[in-house]
Amino acid sequence: MIDDNGFTRPTYEELVEELSYKWRELFGDNAQTSAKSVGGILIRVLAYLLDKLYQLAEVVYNSQFVDSASGTTLDQLASNAGISRLPAQVAIGTIKVWGQAGYVIPTGTLFKTSDDLMYVTTEDIELNDLGKKELTIDGYGTIQAISGNLGLGSSRLLYANELGEKYNKDGVFKLTQITPVESIMYATLEGVSGGSDIEKDQALRKRISLANSSVPASPYNGVLAGVSKVAGVKSVKIITNDTMQDDSATNTPAKSLHIYVDGGYKDDIAKAIFDTVAAGIKTVGAQQVEVMDMAGIKHTVSFDAPASRKIYVKVKLQKNDMYPTDGDKKITDIVRTYVESVGMGNVLHYTKLYQQIYSEISGIEVADIKVGLSLEEAKAEDIQLKTFETAELADSGVVIE
Repeated sequence: MIDDNGFTRPTYEELVEELSYKWRELFGDNAQTSAKSVGGILIRVLAYLLDKLYQLAEVVYNSQFVDSASGTTLDQLASNAGISRLPAQVAIGTIKVWGQAGYVIPTGTLFKTSDDLMYVTTEDIELNDLGKKELTIDGYGTIQAISGNLGLGSSRLLYANELGEKYNKDGVFKLTQITPVESIMYATLEGVSGGSDIEKDQALRKRISLANSSVPASPYNGVLAGVSKVAGVKSVKIITNDTMQDDSATNTPAKSLHIYVDGGYKDDIAKAIFDTVAAGIKTVGAQQVEVMDMAGIKHTVSFDAPASRKIYVKVKLQKNDMYPTDGDKKITDIVRTYVESVGMGNVLHYTKLYQQIYSEISGIEVADIKVGLSLEEAKAEDIQLKTFETAELADSGVVIE
């Protein structure tokens, strides 16, 4: 029913009670409405059908509001605000390869990391002669040329073989060849960013609200709105300094913006900042990207990525026979998804893990969940991230007992 408080959906039990009352009103007080009587069976069949109709009516009613719409209906509300759901994006990084000088790695060569994520070369890579027959690589050891000299191919773009956020990697990682060749001896991957999953409803709702409240025009809300539309960007925060004095505490010079962006590909972020920041406002940060204006003049746009805090999670379970064989993996995936969704400067609520694990994994009688910045410090307490800090699940950061 709809009243001054909005739409209220009766429960199945309420429908049974109301129909039973009507049944006795029509056929007398002695009419049977118990679950095993003929009348009671008809009442419950009708209540079941009405319950489904009421559920549909509730979905239709809620679909007109951004806060409660989902799926395709939310996409339609987003189009009213001039935005659309961000598609999944491919991660892009750089590769360095050591091997026989003169060897050319063909376009489309596949490499993988230790966690079986595959990346593909997008251009031919020639290993340039280093003039050495032996070379020591930090963290690996010594490699020797089979014949001739050693060669190096570096700073070449490498694309993830599939779309998705899981392909992003911060740091330097060893690569192995999918189809090994003798001329390639060692390869590394670094600086992989820009990969993103298809935008979730919650993130799209935030962007709709932001788009409705501001447009890319001012140096503050404009930058927030513009950068938030970049694929893969999960959150944006800005330190502003509109005084004539440098702020050493936040590394923000006079008359400048210090922008922190969580996610997204750096070139797309820089373009969004350049398109929205006001003329005369300086941007600062460790990430520096050149952007060309309509007249062909290059400008340097700067910003920073938030610091990443490693999170560890302990899960102690009492299980029964219904617990699935891949239950531990599913729990790890649930934990990883939640930790990475917390967002810059927000609170990691450990109790939310209870809700998701109990609802998605069968066979769990009792779960005890603790989180911390190390396994030794894990407690049943929330973790407050700093203003320009994001949460990331540590390697082997989930321990299930």
